[in-house]
Amino acid sequence: MQYLSINSISINVAFVRAATAKVACEQHEIDALLMASKIPPTLLAQPHARVSLHQYAQLITALIKVSKDEMLGHTENNIPLGSLSVLTHWMTGAETIGQAIQRLIRFYAIIDRDIKISIDTGRSYFSLAINHRSHAKCFDEYVYEFMFFFVHRILCWLQRRLFPISDIAFPFDQPLHARDHRLMYYGAPVCYSQKEARIVFSTELLSQPIKQDLKSLNSMLSNPISDLLLLNFRGESWSSKVGSIAQSKLPHLPSLPAIAAELGLQPYTLQRKLKHEGVTYLDIKNQIKRDAAIELLANSELSIEAISSQLGFVETSPFTRIFKQWTGVPPSAYRQRNPPPAS
Repeated sequence: MQYLSINSISINVAFVRAATAKVACEQHEIDALLMASKIPPTLLAQPHARVSLHQYAQLITALIKVSKDEMLGHTENNIPLGSLSVLTHWMTGAETIGQAIQRLIRFYAIIDRDIKISIDTGRSYFSLAINHRSHAKCFDEYVYEFMFFFVHRILCWLQRRLFPISDIAFPFDQPLHARDHRLMYYGAPVCYSQKEARIVFSTELLSQPIKQDLKSLNSMLSNPISDLLLLNFRGESWSSKVGSIAQSKLPHLPSLPAIAAELGLQPYTLQRKLKHEGVTYLDIKNQIKRDAAIELLANSELSIEAISSQLGFVETSPFTRIFKQWTGVPPSAYRQRNPPPAS
C-alpha cells in the first residue's frame, strides 16, 4: 500500500520492540536512540501505538551503527557492519534477478552460520525459504520479518519497480500487528503457523534484467535502511491509486464515487477491487489521517489543535478521541521530548 508519502506511512510499535529486544546496548542507550528518532520510549508499552516508517528506519540505522551488528543480536553470530554493502555490490553485478538471487543464497552460505536461504522453482512461481541451519532451531519473529522485507526490497530496488509478492508464510502464530504485515509487504497475503518461512514470487521475475549500477548503488548505500524501507517507486495496486488521490485532497477527502469517476470506474467496481486487496475505502481514509497525524506530531511544531484542523476535524476533542482509538494513546504522548531518567 504505497499511497502515502514515504515519511507518512506508519507501522505498529511491535516492530520497534522487536528491533530493540536483543541489541547489545544498555537501556539508557536505547532510550536515547529512540528519542533521537523522535519515538518516546513510553510508546513501546502501548500495544496499539504506531511510528512512521521514517522513524523506524532512523532507529534501525542508529541501532546497527551502535551495536555493529546488522541483525541487532537476533542471530547467534553477528552480521558485521559492511555485510549489506558487500552483498549488494555482488548482486548489482549480476545480469538477471535469478542470478542475483543465487548470489544472495551463496552469500549467506559463506558469511553466516545461522541463516540458510534456499530456492524452490516451479512452473509459474518460485519461493525462497529462510531457515536456521540447525533444523532443530527457529529464529524469532524479527529475523523472518526483516529478512522478507530485506529480500523483497533489494529485488525491487534492483528492478527499479515495486513488483508483487504472491504470498508469504511465517512459522509463528499470527501476532496482534498482523495487519501491518500486509502493509510492509505491499498487500501480499500472509499465512501463519506454517512449517517454514517462505516468500513466493512469479517465475517471470527470474529472467528480468538488473537495472541498477554501481553509481546508483553508492547513492543507496549512503543511507541503505531508509532507502530500502522507504522505496517510493510507483505502486500499481488499486489501494495505491485510491490512496494517492485521496491524500492529495487532504483535509477534505473525496467520496468513493468521486475517486471512482477520476479512475474511470463505477463505484461498485472500485469497491470490489479494493475488497480483493483486503481493504475498504474507510480503511484507506483512516490510515491516511492516522499516519499523517503521527508524522505531524513527530516532525512538526504545529499544535495539536492545528494538526486536528489540518486533518479536517472541526474540533480537537473528536480528533483526540479517534487518535486514541487508532493508537491506544492520546496525541500528546507523541510530543514527549525527554527520555526517561536512567535507573
